[in-house]
Amino acid sequence: MKRYFSNPELKISSTLLLMAMLTVLLITLFTQRMYYEDLKKDYIKSLGAVTERVIEKDPGLEKEIAPLIAQGVSDEYAQKGEAVLRQYGLTENLENSLFPYYNTTLIKNTYTILMLFIIMLAALFFLNYFQYCVLYERIRGLTMAAKKVVEGEYEAAIDENMEGDFSKLVSAFNEMRKTIRSSIGELQKEKNFLINILSDISHQLKTPLSSLIVYNDIMMSQELPKEQQKTFLSNTNNQLQRMQSLIYNILKLAKLDAKAIELEKEDESLNDTIQEAIDALENKAAEEEVGIDFSYAEEITLKHDKLWLQEALINIIKNAVEHSFKPGRINIELLQNPIYIRIIIEDNGTGIGEDDLPNIFKRFYKAKNSGKNDSVGIGLALSKSIIEAHDGIIEVKSKLNEGTKFIITFLKY
Repeated sequence: MKRYFSNPELKISSTLLLMAMLTVLLITLFTQRMYYEDLKKDYIKSLGAVTERVIEKDPGLEKEIAPLIAQGVSDEYAQKGEAVLRQYGLTENLENSLFPYYNTTLIKNTYTILMLFIIMLAALFFLNYFQYCVLYERIRGLTMAAKKVVEGEYEAAIDENMEGDFSKLVSAFNEMRKTIRSSIGELQKEKNFLINILSDISHQLKTPLSSLIVYNDIMMSQELPKEQQKTFLSNTNNQLQRMQSLIYNILKLAKLDAKAIELEKEDESLNDTIQEAIDALENKAAEEEVGIDFSYAEEITLKHDKLWLQEALINIIKNAVEHSFKPGRINIELLQNPIYIRIIIEDNGTGIGEDDLPNIFKRFYKAKNSGKNDSVGIGLALSKSIIEAHDGIIEVKSKLNEGTKFIITFLKY
């Protein structure tokens, strides 16, 4: 029973009931006292009348009667007196109306008690009605808010500062409303994401597919020299590889954004992960005449998915290689302090314009000064998604013809 008394409604009704019962008790005691006072007055009147009649008959008995009335009589005299009165028909079986003083007092007190009962009944009815009106008004407010949520209005919050089960219900409703709003929002995001992905795939595949159709039509409809056939086949192969790379990267990015990939994070050497990413680009860096320097002061361990983080680093380093001057130099630095672990990748290449900087992590975005026609602009977007999936932050600082610096930060928790 104790747990239900945390409800203010039960506390209020119990308090009101207790106060009502105390009020009834006090009024009853007061009425009873008045009743006894009236009986005492009637008793004195009745005895006074008898005494006066006796004294009229025998004045000498005045001094004997007064002490008897004040002190009371013995049981023996009381029984004898009752026997005498019974001879004249005065018994307790007589109607109340034959006892005028008693009858008046009884009627008056009966009316008083009846009036008290009516007043208390009306008061309890009013208090009960008022309390339930307040409760039902709150329930109706909750019902209206629930209807609004069903109709798609998720801002219909209910303020409830009192304690008790109803407040817990309101709190649960508000949490449910937030959960539904969040779920609907996520579903809408997934829908928009799917629309965007399909649009991106369609847009990006349109050009290479058109080229392949043209090359194929030419080769099928015309007799071409062997050298020209080789050129067309080479171009076709390039477009197919571009499509393969594009589809592969789009699918990876889509899975990351949709959180459909479970990263297998383990505590491993971040130094080794970076070095392996550099080794994967060794031949390309040599072709572009770009040297890569990797410096660190100590071995640093980070909980990460080695293969995925390597892919992110490869995309960033590859971007630096492709946009470095010949001969070029890329400096990679790994450091840590009590707050974070940081990877800095800096080149001395063409840099990025001020207008392009806010957009370079957007998928399929290509900088205005980019000289890479075969680039699809998805590598940095993929790197950003991978790094953020590792709870990291990636920033970029750059100026035209002064190089670019990528800063990857992993906060320590």
